[in-house]
Amino acid sequence: MRQTKSFSRGKMLLVLDKIPFFREFNRLERERVIEHAHFFIAQDQEKIIEEKTLDNSFYVLMNGAAKVQIEDSGAVLAKLNPGDFFGEISFILNTPRSSDVIAEGTCIMLQVDRRLMGKLNPEIREKFKDQIIHKLAKLLISENEKLHK
Repeated sequence: MRQTKSFSRGKMLLVLDKIPFFREFNRLERERVIEHAHFFIAQDQEKIIEEKTLDNSFYVLMNGAAKVQIEDSGAVLAKLNPGDFFGEISFILNTPRSSDVIAEGTCIMLQVDRRLMGKLNPEIREKFKDQIIHKLAKLLISENEKLHK
């Protein structure tokens, strides 16, 4: 995975406009994110996140697809598409990664780390947090439904 700066500000704004993660962000807030964000590219079958490593970033998938996979068993836990985000547990808890995330084709991701969050105003940080809370709540509901079947 490598960092890229080859995308124009205008092109990145167009992409963010289409990503559900940023639906609640106004144009000025999306511009502020782009101003400080780092974007990465991963090639087909490249590990974006490696299980058991420590990295306190999470990523928003901007383009492409990826899979979340347990290294030992090879079990695929989830498929990721543009707008999905991953790595948020390690970001929040500062713990090692619990799975691999592997690119399926070329992927472009926005990295969210403490450096980026520190450069954003509280309203924008709250919108990032809201997205994480929403995802975690949906996961809890899904797990509860499985237990009650």
